[in-house]
Amino acid sequence: MAATPGGHEGVLAARGTRKRLGAYYTPADVVEGLLDLALDPLIAARASDGPGPVAALRVLDPSCGTGNFLVAAAQRIAAALVRLGLDPELAAARAVRCVQGIELDPGTARVCRAALRAIHPDGGGRRIVRGDALLDDGLVPAGAFDLVVGNPPFLSQLASSTARSRVDADRLRARFGSAVGPYTDPAAVFLLAALRSARPVGGTVALIEPVGVVSARDARGVRAAVRGEAALTALWIAEEPVFDADVEVCAPVLVRTGVDVGAGAGATTSIVRGRRFAPGPVVAMPAPGAPSWSALLAAVQDLPERDLRTDGVLGDLADATADFRDQYYGLAGAVVDRLEGGPEAPRLVTSGLIDPALLHWGHRSCRFNRASYDHPRVEVRLLSPALQDWARRRQVPKVLVATQTRVLEAVVDAAGDLLPSVPVVTVTSRRGEVQDLWLIGALLSAPPTTLVAARRHLGAARNATALRLSASDLLALPLPADPVAWGEGAASFAAASAAGAGAGRDGLLRACARSMGVAFGLAPGDDLVAWWEGRLPQPRAGVSGP
Repeated sequence: MAATPGGHEGVLAARGTRKRLGAYYTPADVVEGLLDLALDPLIAARASDGPGPVAALRVLDPSCGTGNFLVAAAQRIAAALVRLGLDPELAAARAVRCVQGIELDPGTARVCRAALRAIHPDGGGRRIVRGDALLDDGLVPAGAFDLVVGNPPFLSQLASSTARSRVDADRLRARFGSAVGPYTDPAAVFLLAALRSARPVGGTVALIEPVGVVSARDARGVRAAVRGEAALTALWIAEEPVFDADVEVCAPVLVRTGVDVGAGAGATTSIVRGRRFAPGPVVAMPAPGAPSWSALLAAVQDLPERDLRTDGVLGDLADATADFRDQYYGLAGAVVDRLEGGPEAPRLVTSGLIDPALLHWGHRSCRFNRASYDHPRVEVRLLSPALQDWARRRQVPKVLVATQTRVLEAVVDAAGDLLPSVPVVTVTSRRGEVQDLWLIGALLSAPPTTLVAARRHLGAARNATALRLSASDLLALPLPADPVAWGEGAASFAAASAAGAGAGRDGLLRACARSMGVAFGLAPGDDLVAWWEGRLPQPRAGVSGP
C-alpha cells in the first residue's frame, strides 16, 4: 500500500492502524524503478503511433494508498504526451484519466484524490474507488488495464492482529478457488486479482510482494495459477530493506499472453537487483507447475552446483509435524520464566534458541508472545485439555528444527523434555530408535542438505537468503547413499551436541559436515563445507552456549 511520508502515513501510525492495514510507505526510488520496468516499455511501444494510443493507456493500482504509483504514472504519461506535441495542460488532463485506484481506507483515498487533482483538476473523483480489491468483485472492469502496479498490504495470516476473518478467507477461496489456502498471504492473492484486471493479451502486472511469494508453500497455488496464464518476464529483488516492516520484498513482472503459456522453449526471466534496479542474470523462466521459483534467487546468490548421490528421502525414516497459530496462542498464560521444572513444566524452545547441534536454552534470552524469557517453561496444567494432549504428544524423543534460517539448524532432544514453539518443526523416528535421531540431526545439518533446501526453498522466509521449510518439505529432503559415512557424521553430530559452545564443538560440527559430504558422494575436501560454514549463525557478543 503506497503512502506519502509524513502525510497520511503519520495519521495511520498515530491511529495504530498501519500494521493492521498492512500499509507501508513506498519510497520514491522504488516507485520510479518499478515504473521504469513496467510502464515505460508500454509507453514506448505506443509512442510511435502518436499521442492517441499513449493517452489510451489504462493503469490500475488495486491498493493505491495515497497514490504514489498513480501520481508517478500519470506524470510519466503526461510527459510522454508533451513530447508527442500536446499542450502541457491538455497532456495533464489526458494523463490523469489514464489512472485508476482502489483503496479501502477512506482518509487515505481522500489524500490520493487530492494528489491526482494537483496534477489536473480532472484527477481523483470516481477514479479512486473505495473498497477491497480482493473481496469486492466488480469494483473495476475486468480485463481493462494495460498495467496493474502497486504495493498491496502485507497481512500475515499467522498473526492474530492482521489475519483475515474466517468468513473473509472463505470468500477469497470462493472467488479464487483452490489457488488460495487458509494461510496464503493476501499480498500474493493480489497477483490473482491483478491478472483478472489486466488485459487478456499483453496486460502487465507488477506488484511489490514479500520475497516469500517466490517459494512459500502457501503461495504455491498462486504461483501455479499466475504462471498458467502469464509469462514471468522479470523479477525485481530488493536485496536490502525497503520498508520498516520486517520483511524483504520483490516484484514479479507478469505479462498475460491469452493462452496457457507453459514453460515455453527458451523462455527466460530477467532478474533486476537492488534499489538501483540494476540488471542481473537472465535465467530460465519457471514452468507453471514448478513448486517454487527459488531458482531465480539461487541464480542471484551463485549457489554451488553439485551432483549428489542419494538413496531415498527423509520421509522413509521419519515423521515431521509443524504446529500453527492455535498452538502458539494457546500457550499464552501458561509460559513462565523459571530455571527449575519437570515433566509438568517442560522447557519451551523457540527457533532463536537453536543452532546446529547447540541448544541455547538458559544461556540466551528469547521472546515469546511479545515477552522476553531467560528460562521459558510451560505449565502444562494451565493449558486447555486439547493442548495438554498436544504437550504430551510432543514430549517424546525428537529432533527440533529451526526455520527462517540461512542453514538448516537442528538439535536432538533425546530425553523428550522439550516443547517446540512455532515455527520450530518436530521430527521423530518412525522406528522410535534414539540412534535414528542422531542420523536425522546429522542429515539436517549437512552442507549438501542445506544446498538442496536452498535450491528448493530459498526466499520462503522473510528474506531472500533464508530458508523456511514446512514439515512436508523436510520429509522430501534426500538421504545420502553412503550409510557408513552417514554413521560417522551422526557420531560427530552427537559429540558436537555434548560439547556445548566453543572450539571443540565447532571442530566436531565441521567433522560432521565433511563426513556428510562424503556420504552424499563428494570428495573429502570439497569446498561445499566452506560455503556452508559461511552461512552458519554467528556467535552473539557476550553470549555463551551451554
